[in-house]
Amino acid sequence: MNWLNIVIGLFLLFTGRGLFWLFVACVGFASGYHYAQQVWAIHSPLTILIISLAAGGVGVIIAIFFQKAAIVIAGFAAGGYVGLGLFGQFNGLAAQMIWLPYIIGGIIGAVVLYFTFDWALIVLSTLTGATLIVQVVTFSPLVEIALFLVLVIVGMAFQAKIMTGERPAK
Repeated sequence: MNWLNIVIGLFLLFTGRGLFWLFVACVGFASGYHYAQQVWAIHSPLTILIISLAAGGVGVIIAIFFQKAAIVIAGFAAGGYVGLGLFGQFNGLAAQMIWLPYIIGGIIGAVVLYFTFDWALIVLSTLTGATLIVQVVTFSPLVEIALFLVLVIVGMAFQAKIMTGERPAK
């Protein structure tokens, strides 16, 4: 299912801000996928897919009907996912402390997304997309970090260009 990470990652890199509800669905899917494999130690691909789709579906429902709550939840999930990805590079955390970078990243992501919605959504969707893509490639750590930075810069520039090109409604 590595191809799915790449597809979702590319989507988030380039259109995360434009389709908020789909961003929330992708974050829900990625979180469900991660938790099913890493935290709950589920090995059945079908069960992992069902859990991931259910988490994405819940994300869509929340995004459509409860947008403010969805902003906080998506910010928390995306920030937590990025926090895990960044701290995972250090490999210095004990197994029982794995929740700590997720909570710290989640709180930062929720607060930032709530108060600076457009720009934070660009940053979080780009970081999440880059994290999803880099997690499935197998290069040296230095090349993976460089790839991550390039993806983040390209994704942010693309989404910012789209946002600044939009005309406000009269």
